[in-house]
Amino acid sequence: MSMSELEAAPPRPDRPLGLRQLLAFFGMAVGMFLSVLSIQIVGSSFSEIRAGLSAGPDEVSWVLTAALIAEVIMIPLSGWLSQLFSTRWLFTICSIGFMLASVACASAWSIESMIVFRAFQGFCGGAIAPMVFATIFSAFPARYQNVLSAIVSLLGTGAVALGPSLGGWISETLSWEWLFLFNVPFSVLATVLVGSLVDFDKPQWHLFKRIDIVGILLLATFFISLLIVLEEGRREDWFASDMIVVFSVVTVVTGICLFWHELTCAHPVVDLRVFKQRNFAMGTFYIAVFGAGLFVPLYLLPLFLGRVLGLSTLQIGTWIFVLGISMMIAGFFVPLLVKYFRLRTIALVGFSLLALGTYFQANLNVNTSFASLLLPQVLRGFATQLCFLSMVRLALGLLPVDQVKNGTSLFQLTMRLGAAIAVAIANSFLIVRSEIHYQQFRETIGQGHHYASDVFDLFSSRLRPGLGGSPDTATASLQLLIEMSRRDALIRAFNEITIVISICIAIAMILMPLIQSVRDRAVQTAREETAEKEEKSGT
Repeated sequence: MSMSELEAAPPRPDRPLGLRQLLAFFGMAVGMFLSVLSIQIVGSSFSEIRAGLSAGPDEVSWVLTAALIAEVIMIPLSGWLSQLFSTRWLFTICSIGFMLASVACASAWSIESMIVFRAFQGFCGGAIAPMVFATIFSAFPARYQNVLSAIVSLLGTGAVALGPSLGGWISETLSWEWLFLFNVPFSVLATVLVGSLVDFDKPQWHLFKRIDIVGILLLATFFISLLIVLEEGRREDWFASDMIVVFSVVTVVTGICLFWHELTCAHPVVDLRVFKQRNFAMGTFYIAVFGAGLFVPLYLLPLFLGRVLGLSTLQIGTWIFVLGISMMIAGFFVPLLVKYFRLRTIALVGFSLLALGTYFQANLNVNTSFASLLLPQVLRGFATQLCFLSMVRLALGLLPVDQVKNGTSLFQLTMRLGAAIAVAIANSFLIVRSEIHYQQFRETIGQGHHYASDVFDLFSSRLRPGLGGSPDTATASLQLLIEMSRRDALIRAFNEITIVISICIAIAMILMPLIQSVRDRAVQTAREETAEKEEKSGT
C-alpha cells in the first residue's frame, strides 16, 4: 500500500463517547455474541436434537449446515444492505428475525421444519457481526477502536470456544429446546437498545434503483453449491457421487461468473475492488489462515475426546473451557500491547503462538489428560486474541469510511470460508489417514510381528479366566486387537492433521513483511485529531 493510499483513509469522526453510544454498542455486541454462539452451541448436542425430532444421523447434521449456508450468503450481502436500510434498521430487523427463528427452532415438530428455521436463524445472524465491526471503524474515533475491537474480538472468539461446553451443559441439565430459547431474552435486550439508540448512519434508499440482482443470484448459488460440496462431500464419497460432481461444476461456473460480474458491474452488491488495498488483501489472507488454525484443531479435539477417550458432552466442554478462559484473559491485555507494539509485531507473535500451541496439541494418546492439554489450550487462547485483533486493525483500520461496510463483510466471509474449507479437508484426511494407518497395523499383525503377538497373548491371558480355553478366547482377543489398532490409527491421524495445520500457519508467516504497519498512521491520525480539536477550541 502506497503512502498516497494510506493518506486516502480519512480519520473517523471525533466525538466523545456518551452513555447513549456505549449502550448502543453494548446492544450490538450482545447481538453479535448470540449470532456467533448460535452456530457453535448445537454442535455438541446433535444426539439430543436427533432423539427429540426422530431424525437420522445424516439429517441432523443439516441443523448446522443449513445455518452455515444461510449465514455465508448473508455475510457478503450485509455491507450493501446496511447501506440501504442503515445500521440501525438492518440490525433491528435481523435481531427480531433471529429471535423469532430461535423460538421457531425450539418449537420445531420435525427435522425438516428445524432445518428451515435454522436457515432463517443463520441468515438473520449472518449480518450482525459484520455490522458491529463496520460500526467500530466507521463511527468511532481511532483512539477508541483498539479497545472496542478487543471487546468484540473477545466476545466473538469466546462464543466459538464456549459454545460446545455451554451447549453440552444446557442439553444435559435442561433440554435441547433451551439451546434456542436461551437467545430470546438477550435478543430482546439487543433489539431494544439498538432500535432506540443507534444513530450512526442513515438509510440510502436510492440504492434500490441500482440493485445488483444478477450478483445476488450468482452469490447465493455459488455459496450454496460450495458449502453443499464441502459438507456433503465426505458422506457422498466426493466425486464418486453424481450430486457432488454437479454441485462442483455449478460452484466453479458460478464462482467465475460472480467474480467477473462483480468486477465489471457499475454498482456491485459486493465490491471486490477493495482488495486493491494491500493491507486489506493481506489481512483477509491471514484471517483465512487464522480461521483454519482456530477451527480445525477445535473441531478435531472434541472428536478425539469423545471417540477415543469416551468423554461425555459436558466433560468435553469442560476440557475445552480452558481455551475460552485463556481468550478472556488475553482480551484484557491485548489493547495495552497495541499501545506499545506495532500491530504487525503483535500479529507475528500471535501466529507464532498459534502454530506452537497447535503443534503441542498434536501429542494426543490414550493417556491424554486435562493437564497435558492445558499448555496447548492456553497458548492457542492467547494467540487467538493477538491474531484476530491485529488482523482486524490491519485490514480494516485504514479503509476509507465508504468502504468499511463492504470490506468488513468480505473480511468476515473470508474467515468463515477459510474455516469451512479447512475443516472439510481435515475431515476427509482424518478418514483417509486413519484407514491407511489401520491397514499398516493389519499388515503388521498378519506378518506375525512380535509386538502384535505379545499384545494378542496378553489379551488372551486376561480373557482366559472368564472364557476358558474355548475358541471364543482367541476370537475375543483378536477383536480387541483390531479395536486397539483402529483406535491407534485414529490417534495417529488426529496428530498428523494437527501437525500439518501448525506447519501451514508457520509457513504463512513468511508473507508477514508484506503487511504495511499502521502504528505510525494511527499516531499521525491521533495528532491530527488533537490539533483539530485545539484549533476548534481556539476559534
